[in-house]
Amino acid sequence: MPIRPINILRVITWLPVGGIERRLVAALPRLGRDRFNVSLVCLRERGALADELAAAGVSVDLIPFRKRWDARALRALAALMRERRIDIVHGHMYRANVPATVAARLAGVRHVWGQVHNVGTWESWRQAWMDRQLCRWRDGMIAVSERVRRDVIERLRLAPERVKVVYNGVELERFQQARLGREALRAALGVAEGEVVFLFAARLVEQKRCADFLEAFARLQRQAGGAALRAWVLGDGPEADTLRQQVSSSADPAAVRFFGMQERIEDYMAAADVFVLPSAREGFSNALVEAMAAGLAIVASDVGGNAEAVRDGQDGLIVPPEAVDALHAAMERLWREEATRRRLAASAAQRAETFSLDRMVQALEKLYLETME
Repeated sequence: MPIRPINILRVITWLPVGGIERRLVAALPRLGRDRFNVSLVCLRERGALADELAAAGVSVDLIPFRKRWDARALRALAALMRERRIDIVHGHMYRANVPATVAARLAGVRHVWGQVHNVGTWESWRQAWMDRQLCRWRDGMIAVSERVRRDVIERLRLAPERVKVVYNGVELERFQQARLGREALRAALGVAEGEVVFLFAARLVEQKRCADFLEAFARLQRQAGGAALRAWVLGDGPEADTLRQQVSSSADPAAVRFFGMQERIEDYMAAADVFVLPSAREGFSNALVEAMAAGLAIVASDVGGNAEAVRDGQDGLIVPPEAVDALHAAMERLWREEATRRRLAASAAQRAETFSLDRMVQALEKLYLETME
């Protein structure tokens, strides 16, 4: 008699166009269909990526929660778990982890994992206390980096063996392929020979510290005189207008371009020289690994998993967070020292292989199989 696949239910609030959600859309269809049957439930709304995930063969259901303790929605979620004979429930972030754990308990699901994607994910002591209580009904927690793992252990007071690290994985091939067309892409984007392009790519929110990047670049411009330097900003968000105003008053506006959201981010990465990520807080940055795969030298703040992905002095330069002087010094070094820039970029491209999407999927499969032993 054949053994049926392990039924896994992933639970998340919704599927907007974001880093966490894109990882789900890319990874879930790759889980071995002979061993795993995976589906997903959204608890707020479906989101822009839901149809894409469904088209890839992963069913996406919506059970809307009007509030976290929506009794009707909890019963509906538990009923879905029973109907599908779910073996493992895997939630994402606090607002989905809580109802996913409670519904799994109601449904009699034996195995539950919660996943944390950032340092400081709990917004209050009450949230941390609630998650801590619910951990008694979980096999454990999954963190996206060692830094996040340490934070989870401390905040939830868990034994270290109950918190596992599964690094985010990236579809490296897109960025590696784009790198092959680097010269043509630079020409298409108007980059002249000898110009050095610094790239920032993230949501334009305070946490990502794009203002620090632009301030450091403005200092570098003043220092460089007539040397050809460019700064590219990819992304959108509530700080967009403020950042544009900052550029108009502190830097040469002609040298700074805001591209907004771009579908083919790999083209811009492949055409740039240095990727700068000065965030004040991270879990594990997908964009950082994508830039490494695209062959960029890296300047990144020492937060979250940045220093786990980028080895300081080997794949890039790690600087303290919210320290514009250190950020400027690192950018200046990579502008002046072309040999260093090229060495770091080559090493970063190799290092990116450690964080491939296939490796992430393999780690998840291993975790699920061990859970069912």
